[in-house]
Amino acid sequence: MRPFHSTIHGQGDPVLFLPGGGFTGSQGQLFAEALHNDFEVHLLDLPGFGESEGLHTYATSKVLADWVEAYRISRQLESVRLIGHSMGGAIALSYAVHYPDQVSRLVLLDQGHKPNASLPYREYGIFGFTFPLLRLLYHNAPRRLLNWMEAQVSTRDSIFSEERFQLFCRRIGVEPTAYVRTAFERPARLSSGGLHLLFGYDGLDFTDLLQRVQVPTQLHYADFTGVDLKEAKRTLHHVKRAERQLHPSVQLIAVPGGHFVQWSRHFSMGHVERFFRT
Repeated sequence: MRPFHSTIHGQGDPVLFLPGGGFTGSQGQLFAEALHNDFEVHLLDLPGFGESEGLHTYATSKVLADWVEAYRISRQLESVRLIGHSMGGAIALSYAVHYPDQVSRLVLLDQGHKPNASLPYREYGIFGFTFPLLRLLYHNAPRRLLNWMEAQVSTRDSIFSEERFQLFCRRIGVEPTAYVRTAFERPARLSSGGLHLLFGYDGLDFTDLLQRVQVPTQLHYADFTGVDLKEAKRTLHHVKRAERQLHPSVQLIAVPGGHFVQWSRHFSMGHVERFFRT
């Protein structure tokens, strides 16, 4: 397994795309197609998810930032533009905090404006309700936990079907486009190093990281209107709080719908293109 796995599209100033947990870099295909005429778009697999080598220690924000910096140096890139969704957004956010001089623009997709849920069922489904136990296993029996999680992934892959894809789209509230299909059909394979990322991510303070960012930033957040009334209220509460605490360079943009904002029909790729060209 290589230290980093990425596919590169286009030519120009570099843009790094970091996907959500459980997905490969192919989740960013729509950004590659939209930006490749003017930018060199790198679609990365996260460490320990997909084909990128996993981390060797617990994932603090500095460890995650160092991982991105190692990739930048390995590709001999100058300052970069970053796009990150969910878990990938947390990594991009960490990099912007610890290496601000290397970041010219930052785009966050539903990440940073509110704390992680104590029971992250929205991200992990019913699996999220077992997270307290899984945390305990991670710290005491990581190999046993990895074997169990690999078995779950293997079972999921063996029953892939069009019906499951359509159900996935309905559950997250997006149209079943070719972009969503590509990401769904290529789930990221979890390695032991991925556990360090998974549980390190669970321990990050997203709101603190966002308050420390001073590079030009767009945060496209899901407002959950028409999807989940309770989460919509929770989101609004944290957005109002964030607006009073963030650096002026951080712009919050509401996207009607759920967590996968980049697949929402309300998401504006034009916002991102203009922001990157500024």
